[in-house]
Amino acid sequence: MEPDSLSNIAQLLLREYAPVLGIPGAAALSLPTARNTPQGYLADALFFFNEESGQGRPFAWALFRASTGELISFSKCEYADFVPTRDYPLDMPVSLRSTRFLPPSQATEGRREMFNLYERLRSFLLSDSLSAEQLEMRGRYATLFEAYAYVDHRPFYKALAPEFIRWLGLGWDGPSSPERPAEHSVNPPAGEDGLAGAVKELRELFLDKIQTDAYKQQLFDEMHDELQQHKNNLLDAVTRSIEGDVIKAIEDIEKSMEIYRSRQFSQDNYRRLLTLFEGIKIDLADILYRNGVEPYSNDGNDVDISRQKIIATVPTEKKRLDKKVAIRHAQGWEKNGKVIRPERISVHLYQSPENAMDK
Repeated sequence: MEPDSLSNIAQLLLREYAPVLGIPGAAALSLPTARNTPQGYLADALFFFNEESGQGRPFAWALFRASTGELISFSKCEYADFVPTRDYPLDMPVSLRSTRFLPPSQATEGRREMFNLYERLRSFLLSDSLSAEQLEMRGRYATLFEAYAYVDHRPFYKALAPEFIRWLGLGWDGPSSPERPAEHSVNPPAGEDGLAGAVKELRELFLDKIQTDAYKQQLFDEMHDELQQHKNNLLDAVTRSIEGDVIKAIEDIEKSMEIYRSRQFSQDNYRRLLTLFEGIKIDLADILYRNGVEPYSNDGNDVDISRQKIIATVPTEKKRLDKKVAIRHAQGWEKNGKVIRPERISVHLYQSPENAMDK
């Protein structure tokens, strides 16, 4: 199955079966878990709940065959299907609170990561013999599960997939019923227990920060790759046009050379050959022009080192010609005002008559 497909299928079930089951509009999906079925195969297990805080009891649940993603069952349920009413009385509200506050955007991305990670866990769900990499993946999923599972939903998760909760090592072995709101707030216990709790919370915050930074880096890498691919596609389109023009010019030159190889030298053929080369020069200049590259030659005899390159000097005894353009060897080329190849020139270099005579 493709990543996140379990979530997609579950959302599709909600849309299709909501009218039949009388599902409320503010429906949400639990975190993915796993359980063994009486038939002896492993199944993905999910429940659906009302997303309004205080009304968050499960109202439907679904099982999927873990090996194929095939839907096994999807039916309406009551909270009593999960936990006994004596532990979960009707008047007890189901609060949708996590172990720590998470911004909505971060919670959404975290749950998406969990579904993607669960797809990777499927190949070794509930197995006791794990590699180092698999142990790390299970530990990562357990950390996320602890952070994103609503506290009041723990009894439902324990009833739906007890083996999976134990396999993750979450330590939810306390009472089945959720904690009732405290009448009075109290300070956290001092001593070793308080320190251990603080260290655990600090570790969770640190792991959460790593997760956020890793996701931001992933987004940056994806955006960079997409931008680079877009640039490459544009560059390919431009170079394909130039390549075609150059190939045609080469073919024309080869045809002309074949013709003149068979002819005897004469003044008439020599003039025709010069004309041919002049035509090749024009063709190549046209190729550059179609791609925004144009020739230029600076006006006047003052040297502009930003657009001209001095390749030789010419001595002169006339001081007014010192550092002035003497010879233009080749024109320059520019594209969109940016110099690609500067104009090639020689410049006058003043020498006094005495120094000229010594030389």
